[in-house]
Amino acid sequence: MKRVVLAGVLGGLALFLWESVAHMMLPLGEMGFRAVPNDQAFATFVKEQFKDDGLYIFPAMQQQPPKGTPAGILVVHPGGMDELTPRQLGSQVSLDIVVMMAAAWVLSKSAVSGYLPRAGMVAALALFPILRVHLPYWNWYGFPASFILAESITHIAGFAIGGLILAKLVR
Repeated sequence: MKRVVLAGVLGGLALFLWESVAHMMLPLGEMGFRAVPNDQAFATFVKEQFKDDGLYIFPAMQQQPPKGTPAGILVVHPGGMDELTPRQLGSQVSLDIVVMMAAAWVLSKSAVSGYLPRAGMVAALALFPILRVHLPYWNWYGFPASFILAESITHIAGFAIGGLILAKLVR
């Protein structure tokens, strides 16, 4: 169990470092995003129209809008939101450690042998968030394919990097 925990911590830290590089130094962190035209006027509109933080969808799901009606999803923080805070970074590294601990536990129960096959098995676990979360967002909400591709690359590469560590430490 100690090796699973150690592998999870080290794998999680490696995953966190990879995600930092992917989002801050590579174009993966921006793929699929576009700037809002006339963002100052839009920001004023948001501040006037939205009073609460939340995930908003339009048109309302209860309505059957005419064809061609604009549609979208907005994550709104009318009062603004701090970025890259110690709490956010701490939460992310903690989540990365937990996911790599889960992967280490799965690996510890696996009958797969050999270093690279075991690392590959951990990399394959990245398919779960891709198939269960990202592709449905593309399917149901129209998330851009480039965003889904970037997230998929980030997950697969991150789990592969973590998998190299886990495969070395978990028997």
